[in-house]
This record gives sequence, structure tokens and C-alpha cells, in this order.
Amino acid sequence: MSIDRRRSGGDLIDGVVPEDDHDTWAVSYIDLLLLMVTLFVLLLSYQQEEIKQAAIEQGEAPLVSQELEPDNAAFLDQVYMSHLKDRVTVVEEKNAIKLAMNGSILFFPADAELSRSGEQVLDELAVMLKKRPWHILVEGHTDNQSISTPRYQSNWELSSARATSVTRHLIGRGIAAKRLSAIGYADTRPLASNNLEKGRKQNRRVALVLKPPG
Repeated sequence: MSIDRRRSGGDLIDGVVPEDDHDTWAVSYIDLLLLMVTLFVLLLSYQQEEIKQAAIEQGEAPLVSQELEPDNAAFLDQVYMSHLKDRVTVVEEKNAIKLAMNGSILFFPADAELSRSGEQVLDELAVMLKKRPWHILVEGHTDNQSISTPRYQSNWELSSARATSVTRHLIGRGIAAKRLSAIGYADTRPLASNNLEKGRKQNRRVALVLKPPG
């Protein structure tokens, strides 16, 4: 509104003169634009959330880098609360989680074929791992006892074959192949002394090293 101070004889008086209709129309148009921008932002946010959810359901990581820490505790709670805690050793490392399984649980002696008990352990782990985007390094380890069979000429072949068997089984349970890698270390990274059978048993293992993507 504008103020006009004018008398009929030329003197000024207090009066109110209505604003032009043009000003009212401009305000309404700006309000409409703001509503359209708000609606566009809400739709874009909803679409991005749908894309992320679809990627998670397919076992794939979202395209954004994620830290390990926020999901760390939740995953460990699942492992501890399940009956896997008696068959899987969990070690928390810097920015990684290592799940170690004794070779006698997973394989038959001097072989890389998974036993039924080994398949069950991996099946239960796969259910939890599919919900997370981590990269999984599968490590195969042996003791220092030499081996020479028609299939495995040394512990290098055996440890690599065992890591590959575990990797192949996890892929078959729905974990994306691009999230997995496998390596055999033979007896080069022992957990305990190989002088006694107790130590050698600890060293015969497969470990899953979980690291954040990126």
C-alpha cells in the first residue's frame, strides 16, 4: 500500500491508495516458483534413496564411499549372538574385521572341497555379508607340514585352492563377485608355533578380511 497526503484544495491529508494489481500478481508468482522448487528437491531426494535401496538389495555397494565404523558394532553383535561364535574367531583390526575359521571345520584333511559343516558356516555368514558393501579378502593358510599329492604339490596350491573354494561358495550364495578376492599364504603367516599339533591346528585356517569399499 502507498500513502497519499492531499486535500481537494491542494492541501495534503492522510489517505491510503491501493497497490497496483501487478504487485499482487508478482508475489503470487514467486510463491508458486518456491513451491515448485521445493517439490523438485523432495522428488530428487526420494529418487536417490530408491536407487540406494535397490543397490543394497542386489548385494551391490552404493556409489558413495562408506566408512566401516557405523556398521561395525551391528555386524559383530550378529556374529556374537549367533551360534557362529563357537566356530568363527572375530578379530577387530584398524579399519577392518577379520573372521577366521579353522580348516577342520571347513574342509576334509589335505583337501579343498568344502565339508557340509563348512558350507553351513559360510551360508550363515553370507546372509549377514550380503547386507553390507564391504570388500572381502579370502585368505587361505596352512601349517608347515609339507604336502605333495596329485592335486596339490605344496601348501601354496592347497591354501590357494581353499581360498578359491570359499570365494566360489560365497558367490553362489549371492555375494557379488566384484566384492571378493582370494589369496593363498601357505604357512608364511602362522598364528602359533608349528612345533606342536595344537599350534598347527590354529594355523590351518581360512580368514575373511572385511574392509570398507573404495
